[in-house]
Amino acid sequence: MPSPGEDVQAWSTTAGNNSNSDPLINWAEGQPRASVNNSARSQLAAHAKDRNLHNGSITTGGTANAQTFTSGVGYTGAVPTGLRVLLKAGLTNTSATTLTMDSIADVAVKDQLGNDIGPGVFTIGRYVELIYNGTNWILISQMGGGTVPQCGRLTFTSATALSFAPYNGDQIKIAGVLYPIPPAGIVGLGNTSVYVNGVAAQNLVASTLYYVYAFNNAGVIAADFSTTGHATSSTVGNIGTEIKTGDDSRTLIGLVSMNASAQFQNDTKARLVISWFNRRNIELKGDTTAGTGTAGGLTELNQVARVFFVTWAEEAIGIGLNGFTFSVNPLAQILAAASIDLVPAAATQCHTPLAGIQVALATSGAGSVATDGLHFMAPMAGGDSATYYIQVAGVIRG
Repeated sequence: MPSPGEDVQAWSTTAGNNSNSDPLINWAEGQPRASVNNSARSQLAAHAKDRNLHNGSITTGGTANAQTFTSGVGYTGAVPTGLRVLLKAGLTNTSATTLTMDSIADVAVKDQLGNDIGPGVFTIGRYVELIYNGTNWILISQMGGGTVPQCGRLTFTSATALSFAPYNGDQIKIAGVLYPIPPAGIVGLGNTSVYVNGVAAQNLVASTLYYVYAFNNAGVIAADFSTTGHATSSTVGNIGTEIKTGDDSRTLIGLVSMNASAQFQNDTKARLVISWFNRRNIELKGDTTAGTGTAGGLTELNQVARVFFVTWAEEAIGIGLNGFTFSVNPLAQILAAASIDLVPAAATQCHTPLAGIQVALATSGAGSVATDGLHFMAPMAGGDSATYYIQVAGVIRG
């Protein structure tokens, strides 16, 4: 492609090759004195044109998904490979988008993984930085939002549906690109005919733990349920984003455990849906269940009293118990505890004053788990033989 002139893309990094590398700038050895001022002015103009390509002063036109801009250089034939621009979006795109410079043929805009960009990547009044790789415009970054917000929240909607909708903002970062979270939420959050481990049209399996990721599915932000865990990205442009381990195309949004009917569940005895973003306190509460404590150390009182939940390993878990006990023996030793996975986290002990007299029990504390996933709280009892009526309760974050 011949250079139109006053074009820094045509200049050489070898000084001796710049005598006539630009058709409007003459720096040939022994050039006429009268040509020096023209060459200097043209060189200044070339720098100014290049400046405008990088300072956001050029606003796109065209239509929402077929945007255009004028470089100021006047390129013809093809976009120079390696050309990098910072543009101010004049329109908001709604799906995959092309960008045309100087009336050269439409060129697709892709993210750094080669996917079509989604809606809102070009947002009116905001800035986008792109580089032409010889085939497509590649999105480097978006500006105008300041610090990347932690937006959206995964929530339970019904036994067959979840929602990931805007909360505390409407942006999510996927593969280094900010995408808007649709007002109605992203697609693909049912329990049937969804993406599972990257494969479409799958059904979720009963009693299975899934990490929930968001990804760009040909311009539509969708969910992918996966049995693969998460890690913090170290990829340039996506550093700090929590992703599916080894896969920057998937951004973590939540964690679910399917119940025995392959459905979602969210009640005080089974909190099986939590969000990665914008976590809040979630109450857990079991039934008050009778059981008999046997002499000796702490053992589980009654499996019926278990309360199931999913949690992130990094979060503390609030836990406690309340109820009462009595024994047919006076001065019976009473031991009671609220446990996480049968590891005591909050315990109390006392002695019964007289045979058959009820003794109130209450205690609270905090615990933790070593891994993300499905866990349970349960009451435990021990000491001397006694009858217990105990309820466990707690708080998780998600």
